[in-house]
Amino acid sequence: MGRERKRKALLPPRRGGPGRRAAVRRGGKAMEAGPIVTSKQREEVVHGVPTEVVCTAFSNSVLVVVTQYGKMGTIVYLDPNIIGDDVGRPSLTTKVLLGKDEPLVHVCAKNLVAFVSQEAGNKPVLLAMALKDKTMEGIQALREVIRSCQVW
Repeated sequence: MGRERKRKALLPPRRGGPGRRAAVRRGGKAMEAGPIVTSKQREEVVHGVPTEVVCTAFSNSVLVVVTQYGKMGTIVYLDPNIIGDDVGRPSLTTKVLLGKDEPLVHVCAKNLVAFVSQEAGNKPVLLAMALKDKTMEGIQALREVIRSCQVW
């Protein structure tokens, strides 16, 4: 019992959980702090296929979930390289973390969320995608849905 008391005493006091707002004092005035994580969700029919998109901004990266199956599907990490190309834009390196590592996955991932990384100040993007429509027209339409969920 003595050990349990010591361990509890060593733990820091609990603060509000994710998404909870906490009062912050600045200059003697209490202010509402925003949520730690900002997220937007959208459901839309894209080329006849019901689609869900969720974008979440973290301090060091952006998570984008695009699904036409109701599942997370293949998870791809897109990392902007420090050394850019001749135009001054960094090139994106893609790495499949979970799922099938096929060339089409890398192409879809770059086409879907390259703009997210650029507009977010070259932050890495974690993309979860489960797509029925992988045509270029479908990818372009999905890109616009992602843009409508902008949190970066």
